[in-house]
Amino acid sequence: MNTAIRPSTNPSPERVEQRAPTVQPFVDVYESPNELLLWADVPGATREGVQVHVDKGQLTLTARRADVAGEVAAGARAVQTEARTYDYCRVFSVPAGIDASKIEAELSSGVLKVRLPKSEALRPRRIEVKAS
Repeated sequence: MNTAIRPSTNPSPERVEQRAPTVQPFVDVYESPNELLLWADVPGATREGVQVHVDKGQLTLTARRADVAGEVAAGARAVQTEARTYDYCRVFSVPAGIDASKIEAELSSGVLKVRLPKSEALRPRRIEVKAS
């Protein structure tokens, strides 16, 4: 059975709210016997600005990187500004056999880590051999 998670070409439009320019974060996907692990680079995003949705076989990751202009000292004049507000968005097709009710997400140091546990039926197991 193919358990690979892959980018979706059909994002769910109700999950992709256009508010600012949108970029696709770089994503690494790893597979272990018990789960798929997805790491998405979302530098500048805060926990409050990150959303993870799973619906109809699609996993949607969205995050917002806020403009830092509000943190600049009073009276400071912008000389050059390249760090703007923008949104991250990636949509993936979730393979069969993932237990959607147990998906977990964590944001740490600009990396969103999403754990997609495999159902028991997909996990490897040892079969006991009985003597007759």
